[in-house]
Amino acid sequence: MASITFPDSKSWVAGLTRSPERTVAALIVGFAACRLVVAATLGLGVDESYDIGVAHDLALSYFDHPPLSYWISHAFMPLFGDGRALRVPFVIIFAGTTWLLYLLTRHLFGAAAGVWAVLALNLSAFFMLAGSWILPDGPLLFCLMAAAYVLARGLFPAGAPVSPWRTWLAAGFWFGLAGLSKYHALLIAFGLLLYLLGTPERRKILLHPAPWVGGVLALAMFTPVLVWNAEHHWVSFAFQGGRAASYGGLPKIDQFFTNLGGQFLWLTPWVFVPMVAAAYQALRRGRAVERSWFCLCLGAPTIVLFTLVPLWGDRGLPHWQMPGWLMLFPVLGDRLAREVLVRRRPRLWAIGSAVSLAIVSIVLIAQADTGFGRVLAPAVFAKGDPTLEALQWTPLRAELQKRGLLDNKNLFVISGSPIDIGKIDQALHDALPMQVFGESKQYAFRIDPKTLVGRDALIVGQRNRTIGLRRALAPYFASIDELPPFAFGRSGMNEVEMRLLYGHTLKKPLPSRYE
Repeated sequence: MASITFPDSKSWVAGLTRSPERTVAALIVGFAACRLVVAATLGLGVDESYDIGVAHDLALSYFDHPPLSYWISHAFMPLFGDGRALRVPFVIIFAGTTWLLYLLTRHLFGAAAGVWAVLALNLSAFFMLAGSWILPDGPLLFCLMAAAYVLARGLFPAGAPVSPWRTWLAAGFWFGLAGLSKYHALLIAFGLLLYLLGTPERRKILLHPAPWVGGVLALAMFTPVLVWNAEHHWVSFAFQGGRAASYGGLPKIDQFFTNLGGQFLWLTPWVFVPMVAAAYQALRRGRAVERSWFCLCLGAPTIVLFTLVPLWGDRGLPHWQMPGWLMLFPVLGDRLAREVLVRRRPRLWAIGSAVSLAIVSIVLIAQADTGFGRVLAPAVFAKGDPTLEALQWTPLRAELQKRGLLDNKNLFVISGSPIDIGKIDQALHDALPMQVFGESKQYAFRIDPKTLVGRDALIVGQRNRTIGLRRALAPYFASIDELPPFAFGRSGMNEVEMRLLYGHTLKKPLPSRYE
């Protein structure tokens, strides 16, 4: 492939890419610093709190996701604790993901495209934030990018051909690690299969044993997930598969457009629009431009499946498509690198996008930290404030200590919500056994409920999530007392109303819906 050249060595473009590796390194360091500031400023989200609580236990796998991110959190807890500092390893992992994106894009489309791909990645809201989240997405994105890079080097060698065994064993290793991160790995692997089958000159690769041995290696690395699921009635597969199950009736058009709008916002409009344009261009060119076709095939199954699922199944979450969009950043980088040669628009786009992202980030972080919007414009947040999810429930521990409830070493905690339990667990630093009554997810497996019989329980939750909970738990306790409630929030507001009950002497184990 002909490399991109610049007509004027003194031009802005040439200045930017004279040392592309140095430019990318500066971008990685700069955005990593921003992520560390965000990590230190923004409270732990609901999912992060839940994942930290789950990660206190080391297991072969877990209910919600495969184990790699939990293993990472568990390994670093002795060093960073179970608070915001635990985000540091995930910031480092995403820095590695960004470097791998540059290597992949440089190999496929040239160094200039690599710089633009890295810049675009970091100017999207999801990837800016996901680069510090204590969630499975970080390790997944790193492993998928590593797999794509080794595949690109083998399929499109820059010099002497690369050994098929080296390519496919390395790809199998990275796909195996990706599978240990999140089930999305299967869809990216399916995209690779589509590419090989749909490209006539590549089909012969499947006649070589190396890809199949690489697949066996990936499956072998995935064994802990299979073993854990086999021991627990395949609950993780059933849970994730059930989210895409059909519920019958007419297509849910509203869910479809809500999900699409979520992708638009998560990628941010300034990245989503040029990304779709670049993907459309790659689709029109098809197999004639094999390198962009390779990226499109890797990403398309994830994007298409999780965009269509809301039509008939679960409403879905807009970040489910993001591993697919990640595979298209090299294509976007190539488009921007070519366009900047003939017009100023990409430069203006970069400046405008950076300013827009900075403004949006500052406003959202300030709102999450102080709740100022609820003070200045309460009507806007009358139906809820999503940034409240980042409020850590630190006051809960202080309140329970003040009441002397934490002095009872024979106490355990019950919540009626898997959403609340992570916040509670993180606030108490996993000091007490935790149970969830109802949809318990991983907390059903953290402790044998039979060992709690005869103990007292502190029943905790947000008031709106404890309706009917006392009546439902009454048969399991000798008696249940209502304790005085309390509330806390940002800037002196009572935004989170907590209800507390005290259950005396558990008479029989709490039920588990997964038995």
